[in-house]
Amino acid sequence: MMRTIGGGLLLFMLVISSCTTQKNITYLQDIDTISQPVFPREKAPSYRIQRGDILYIKITSPDPLVNQIYNPEQRTTSVNMFTNEQSLYIYGYSVNDSGCVEVPLIGSIPVEGKTLDEASKAIKAKVNSVLRDASTVVKLLSFKFSVLGEVARPGMYINYNDQLTVLEALSRAGDITVDGNRRKVLVLRPTLDNKTITYHLDLTRSDFIKSDGFFLMPNDIVYVKPLKSKPFKANIPVLSIILSSISTLILVLSFIK
Repeated sequence: MMRTIGGGLLLFMLVISSCTTQKNITYLQDIDTISQPVFPREKAPSYRIQRGDILYIKITSPDPLVNQIYNPEQRTTSVNMFTNEQSLYIYGYSVNDSGCVEVPLIGSIPVEGKTLDEASKAIKAKVNSVLRDASTVVKLLSFKFSVLGEVARPGMYINYNDQLTVLEALSRAGDITVDGNRRKVLVLRPTLDNKTITYHLDLTRSDFIKSDGFFLMPNDIVYVKPLKSKPFKANIPVLSIILSSISTLILVLSFIK
């Protein structure tokens, strides 16, 4: 009987040790200790266009024929032109392996390595050299980011805004689960020279707002590591069965004796 009670107490202690505390799931835990919790708004870094990116280029002109060529929305009744990755690829302009976009009747325009503003100016200059009285709008369509690990809805998402913070990305993914380690959030960022920059963020401290990984860039990956207690919590049912079996066996042997 004492062994059975001991086994039960051991299981109870193991379960208690694996419980998630409020300290593990609270963001910005030091915010109340700061005398003036006001942070200067950091400027989002300028993204430089990479091969494989997709640009939205809209060219309008007093000439109706020009509008028919360069404005696909005037040639289709679809209202979902840019709502999925397939439509982005069909209606957008992809940056090819040479780092250029090919615009019909305009030609090849180098954009790789340029910011969106620089690329917009280059495309407008090229268009104006061919078409008279034309107006050009350029936007980045392929602002994709991925959220993996201990979040409610891991996956790849598309952002339709020029700026995106890591907190906004996590909210899109349904927030970090109770098994997620808010002290160990990793941001992986590919670069033009085929390298990857990593940023380690501790979301329980307010200083992560000043990190270069706070604002996400296109193609970033956010990975939330699990708490150390998660593997043990996942095995609690198995441990419970094992301890119950041992207790039953001890009880049976005691009864036989």
